[in-house]
Amino acid sequence: LPGAELLAASMFETKKNGKKSGSGRGLLMALNWLAKSRVHAVNLSVAGTDNKVLRLAFDKAHRKGMVLVAAAGNWGRADKPAYPAAYKPVVAVTAVNAKKRIYSHANSGKYIDFAAPGVRIFTAVPGGTKVMSGTSFASPYIAALLASEIAYSGRKKASTLRAALGRKSVDLGKKGKDLVFGYGFVKIKPKCG
Repeated sequence: LPGAELLAASMFETKKNGKKSGSGRGLLMALNWLAKSRVHAVNLSVAGTDNKVLRLAFDKAHRKGMVLVAAAGNWGRADKPAYPAAYKPVVAVTAVNAKKRIYSHANSGKYIDFAAPGVRIFTAVPGGTKVMSGTSFASPYIAALLASEIAYSGRKKASTLRAALGRKSVDLGKKGKDLVFGYGFVKIKPKCG
């Protein structure tokens, strides 16, 4: 996305024992900073349980015009949705491999919106690179596509953007939106220039 500014907010804190741990408080602080920075699209490569305070914060961020995209979760379960992906205003992304088959540990459920590459992704890590898998590696693809749509179409409403990407998706599972792949694999290139 030429000309875009990329901001990174961490929700991780270092505990007294030296270990890093993500927390709801850290996520709220990160989301607040991103909102104050007037970020349009936010990728959330995190998954956890439902939390009333976080739910209210995500609703408020959505009302302020932030498009929120989150990893669907890697618990391999249909009976336990992952949050923030399962919050209504959030676009939930699952992971597929190079053959467009679902990642074996991906959650499923009616909250899933789209599928994107997330298996054996070449990733930067402290000290070098590593090949990794998970829905956290798939959600940035959709966040980037939505940021591109916002920049070039001016559309900022999550439901409108979700519908636009849905029309440009290759259906991978049961006909229409399904519990495994959502609308399917988004088959568009980011707009440039």
